[in-house]
Amino acid sequence: MSVPSESIWIVFIATSIGFALLPGPNVVFLFARSVRFGPWSAWRSALGVEAATTTFALFTAAGLSQVIAASTTLFGLLKWGGVCYLCWLGIRALTRRDPEIPEPVGDQRQVRSRRHRSREFAQGFVLGISNPKVAVFFVAFLPQFVTAGAPAAPQLVALGLVFAACGLLCDALWCTASGLLAGRVRGSHNLQGYVRRTSGVVYLGLAGWAAVSGSHHKP
Repeated sequence: MSVPSESIWIVFIATSIGFALLPGPNVVFLFARSVRFGPWSAWRSALGVEAATTTFALFTAAGLSQVIAASTTLFGLLKWGGVCYLCWLGIRALTRRDPEIPEPVGDQRQVRSRRHRSREFAQGFVLGISNPKVAVFFVAFLPQFVTAGAPAAPQLVALGLVFAACGLLCDALWCTASGLLAGRVRGSHNLQGYVRRTSGVVYLGLAGWAAVSGSHHKP
């Protein structure tokens, strides 16, 4: 048999959903984005996060995740790159003002909308790809569901894609649930300022969490 059996897939999907539902840093990030900018903004960032997850799955199949997990230098570069990025997001949210800017019209609105969508996706991707613990996790987790006697790389890719799909499904639930607050926030200028500052504190908190919890352990 060249692919995991049906029973293995059931266990893998159930386990993946369980991991995805845990309120980790990605969930906190998406929650903050959804409350501040609305569920569609958070959804585009979630696509970026899971694109990074898929990238790590491809790395695992190619043996690169094992290199990251075993290299203190690479692990540290990814980890501290993520910490710096979260700090930048936090400081930007705390210091940025929201002046009254005229609404763009016509082509200006389309260009601005495309830039916002691309930036939201990119922010999610950078957050996801700068978390080297995902690589370490995949090195330990995915091989447990690989069928012996068959090529491992295609199985690892398939498992990684399904894991990312489960993550995206759960991300959508978090974005939708937290997005229920977005309408109320957008209706109050004072509340917008409060949420913006709170988001900044959340990002800085995530940076601190990443800094202290990302200790490197060789497999």
